[in-house]
Amino acid sequence: MAKYKVAICFEEGVTVYVDAKNADEAEQKATALAEDYAGSSYPEEYNHNCVHRDYFTQDATKVGE
Repeated sequence: MAKYKVAICFEEGVTVYVDAKNADEAEQKATALAEDYAGSSYPEEYNHNCVHRDYFTQDATKVGE
């Protein structure tokens, strides 16, 4: 059986709770979180909740036998 490297690509929506002075600051903080953590795991202090996840695979490349 051959071995393949395959990309798994995700698109997901997550809600987080942040303390902020206004909506703009809240969105800036959420953007910073996404840039820092960029995935399914955020620190518990943000009470995160995954609200959707889509995925697909692509680029199956044979890498060995």
